[in-house]
Amino acid sequence: MAIAELTTPELYREELTKPGVVVIDFYSTQCPPCKVIAPLYDAIANKDSNKTIRFFKVNGLIEPGSTIQREAEVVWWPTLVVYKDGRETWRAKVPNPPSIEPVRELERLLDEQDW
Repeated sequence: MAIAELTTPELYREELTKPGVVVIDFYSTQCPPCKVIAPLYDAIANKDSNKTIRFFKVNGLIEPGSTIQREAEVVWWPTLVVYKDGRETWRAKVPNPPSIEPVRELERLLDEQDW
């Protein structure tokens, strides 16, 4: 399943008004740690056990992604954020140099929850 890009603040807000779980990868195309975690994020999104979870990406380097990023109070790339029924429930920044541990934390969180 392809991960959709949230391309307007309205789409971002609309997704948060829907019931269920949303995971967003706030990234930049010029961020080396973002490139390291991208395939891992894709793999999590494509797990059968996560088929009811909606996965998105927001490119904060360009508009309107930078507006969405400000609205979400994200100040670092990459940042992974989980929302449940519109409320933020988890957030992690991937450090530079990159570590895959925040991505593994996300995977464990999604695996342990009964969404």
